[in-house]
Amino acid sequence: MSAPWRSAAASLDLATAVCAALNLAYFLHRMAPGRFEETVARRVGALALALVSLGALVESLAFLASAPAWLLASPTWTLARVLPFVGTAFISILILRRLTADRE
Repeated sequence: MSAPWRSAAASLDLATAVCAALNLAYFLHRMAPGRFEETVARRVGALALALVSLGALVESLAFLASAPAWLLASPTWTLARVLPFVGTAFISILILRRLTADRE
């Protein structure tokens, strides 16, 4: 029974890391020099969201690299990893929606 939970927890952390990396790249791009349409408030907001994304990325990769197998194999751990994934995935969806809307 522990192998499915371990796989689920690792998959959630990997998906969280991918979403957080996408989010981080987008928010760093929003802060890039030469983007004159961005106000100071928007740049500060992008910085805050970039830091949150960086934190989610580092956290997920750290858990993947160092969490003991018995911890990853627990249903409690897997359920605890759902919320960071949902948060980063939701932000990624909003970013992708914005990027596709800009192309139209």
